[in-house]
Amino acid sequence: MKVVPVEHRSAAEHVRSQLIELIESGHFAVDDRLPSEADLAQSFGVSRSVIREALHSLNALGLTKSYAGKGTFVAATRVRSHLLIGRYLPTQLNEVRRYLEVPAARLAAERRTQQDIDSLAALVEEFDRIDDPTERIKIDARFHIGIAEATGNPLFTRLVEDLRAVLQDQALAVSASPGRATQARAEHRAIFTAIKDGDPELADLAMRRHLTAVVTTSESLGSDS
Repeated sequence: MKVVPVEHRSAAEHVRSQLIELIESGHFAVDDRLPSEADLAQSFGVSRSVIREALHSLNALGLTKSYAGKGTFVAATRVRSHLLIGRYLPTQLNEVRRYLEVPAARLAAERRTQQDIDSLAALVEEFDRIDDPTERIKIDARFHIGIAEATGNPLFTRLVEDLRAVLQDQALAVSASPGRATQARAEHRAIFTAIKDGDPELADLAMRRHLTAVVTTSESLGSDS
């Protein structure tokens, strides 16, 4: 098994990302047992606690199942979104986002400063460069929080920050979906352009289209399970 040793404080996220790649590429097939925590820790060059955290994430993603005394086994080769979000369905999350982030995009287009424009532009460029899904969702979160900040209302910022914590697993599933990265880049750029141009109507439309694409992808990920 070829892995890259991890030297980063977000080690569990890097381990999770590499294990997802190994599962999705077919290195580990459904019903295969993953190496032990000790073997994985040695391969990745991290502690067993980091491995446990990464395996917990894989279980939450529906890719693996762990059994006491037996180990962790591959349960699926694709992330299934309805397993990710606990008691929140993708449609429920999208409903809240529409009432929060669409108005925020409109206000951002009306109130944005040059500093806001520069910050969002940098995030759009950074998002375009990143291929790793776990890194993309961090930039995605910063982009949406940046839009909230551009409203000038700190409550929008606080609410979007809190919502992003709930969206973490759904965002990873959507981000890892084939072809989604290209779509998201175009959607982010459309939202940014509308905000930069000071067009609240277009910002509203662009954000609605983005959120619709997110929930459509979430539902398609769960439809085969």
